[in-house]
Amino acid sequence: MPLVTIDDFQIEVPEGTTILNAARMIGGDLVPPAMCYYSSLKGSGGYCRTCLVKVEQGSAKDPRPMPKLVPSCRTTVMDGMVVRNETSPEVVEARAGVTEFLLVNHPLDCPVCDQAGECHLQDLGYEHGKLNTRSEFRRRTFRAD
Repeated sequence: MPLVTIDDFQIEVPEGTTILNAARMIGGDLVPPAMCYYSSLKGSGGYCRTCLVKVEQGSAKDPRPMPKLVPSCRTTVMDGMVVRNETSPEVVEARAGVTEFLLVNHPLDCPVCDQAGECHLQDLGYEHGKLNTRSEFRRRTFRAD
């Protein structure tokens, strides 16, 4: 079973486990946000880019870091892998940019939405301080039925 280190916490996980699921096994603040990953849906995940992490060491056999941030929901762990999530300023900055991009056409105070108050995207926006956007255009509006 591979031994992976996520933000200085080590865990041994079954072969084929993704970084996201390994972080979920540890729990707490180590779990990257995941907006498009559903464990019961094959092929889901990796599209929203909110779960990006930095791999500082690929494995014990090949310790080279991965050159870019990788989606944790699509990347499987390898023995000796070292991952940075919340302890990497690069990851936090990338998530803030992704969050701003996702919120370009989405209001944060959405009382008409059926998810109002229970929206993970809204939580992510508040977490990264993206209460408004730099884009200056009218947002989409919908007619009431």
